[in-house]
Amino acid sequence: MRDDEFNPNDLQKALLGYDPSDLESSLIDWMKTHWAQAARGMVYARKEAEDTVSGLGNVRSDEGRLVMEIAARVAIAERELVARAIAANLPAWLEQTYGLKPVGAPEGDQSEGMGSTG
Repeated sequence: MRDDEFNPNDLQKALLGYDPSDLESSLIDWMKTHWAQAARGMVYARKEAEDTVSGLGNVRSDEGRLVMEIAARVAIAERELVARAIAANLPAWLEQTYGLKPVGAPEGDQSEGMGSTG
């Protein structure tokens, strides 16, 4: 064990010293606020999860198939949550960063993303 202070080299700094962008931070914050949507999504993703694992071979037990279905439900719910987070945050980020606005958006329209928890 080393007693001296950790001084990372350039590669370690690149790997360990990552600073997320404002878009990444807002996506993460939005998902933390709306995590219950993913929990509900796991309940409603049952049919899609069953269809996803129906073609799997070499699953030798009902328990194994159930584990695969649960994993598929989690992945589906996460996919839906990420899609909603992007939809909620990307328009405001594009406007702030590049001055882009959705076609037909009224002036002064405040959307739910970037900085709001609504």
